[in-house]
Amino acid sequence: MYYDFQVKVPEQTLGITRKRIKGTTYIYYSYNHEYSSEKKYTVPKATTIGKLTSEDSDMMYPNANFLKYFPSADLPDEKALGNRSACLRIGTYLVLRKIIAEYGLEDILDSIIGKDSGLFLDIAAYTIVTENNAGQYYPDYAYNHPLFTNDMRIYSDSKVSAFINGITQDQSIEFQNVWNDKRDHRETIYISYDSTNKNCHAGDIDLVEFGHAKEDTGAPVINYSIAYDRNNAVPLYYEDYPGSIVDISQLQFMLEKAKGYGYRNVGFILDRGYFSKENIHYMDKCGYDFIIMMKGMKDLVKELVGQVKGTFEESRQFSIRSYKVSGITVEKQLYPSDEKKRYFHIYYNDGKKNGERKS
Repeated sequence: MYYDFQVKVPEQTLGITRKRIKGTTYIYYSYNHEYSSEKKYTVPKATTIGKLTSEDSDMMYPNANFLKYFPSADLPDEKALGNRSACLRIGTYLVLRKIIAEYGLEDILDSIIGKDSGLFLDIAAYTIVTENNAGQYYPDYAYNHPLFTNDMRIYSDSKVSAFINGITQDQSIEFQNVWNDKRDHRETIYISYDSTNKNCHAGDIDLVEFGHAKEDTGAPVINYSIAYDRNNAVPLYYEDYPGSIVDISQLQFMLEKAKGYGYRNVGFILDRGYFSKENIHYMDKCGYDFIIMMKGMKDLVKELVGQVKGTFEESRQFSIRSYKVSGITVEKQLYPSDEKKRYFHIYYNDGKKNGERKS
């Protein structure tokens, strides 16, 4: 694929050749030489890096190989203003603009990022609308969508990449600080928290380590998590951490983060990956209520299910119609040294039983 912006043909003559094919002149670059035992001489290994423009013999349209072999070359930040569709897809833009205005995101980003805050919003809108995060396709999105940048400038994918790489950790932390400072900390809320990881082939990145991958491809992973207000589904904070750290160990750091942001009247909704005696002790110490899934194969779960089996499944009294399940609550200590009794909610659905405990 050739990009729709122009760059100068590399001035170096060594390794650069031109070849005309069916009326188009292609620019080739010899990136290596190998000796051919059959031909008895060295044969260059070449690949196309662009095609010549029809207007200027010194300018060409580059491709991905050009960016690979000439990473320090000057690339245009903007595309020509005339390169815009005559029909813009404005619907999602209007919805996102209203949401951005309601939460005051433009003012927050202006104070943190500065003049490129509009591009930040455009990239965010691009990932939401297209469900894609590949920077090379951003110009295609910008071609037929309204933009938040001044004068709706269409930036090239190289500008997008440089901009994202230029966002610092301090800016990310500052945004989360400002965002959480605007929340009503007196309100009682439930924070739903979960994490996942992604396989990474990007090379030398500090956070990338071998760990427990969700989809094991043999590659190292990076972990990231998000906490959001369950009452209104507003995200509160997020974090990334090394791939070797398991979910069960990261939870206490997340709880400290919630406390640092000033959340006091909160409860947490967690999946079974965070279940451990130490984490439950820690949440009790912090005074947090919580709901957490338990692994169904634990002896305690099997014992509780066995005790109530056949007592509630067919009774209308225990029917939860909105979820099409039946449920019963059992009060019991979680372990012998537990200082308080816990409420265990056991649900029945099509013969499948799941144990869940609630503080």
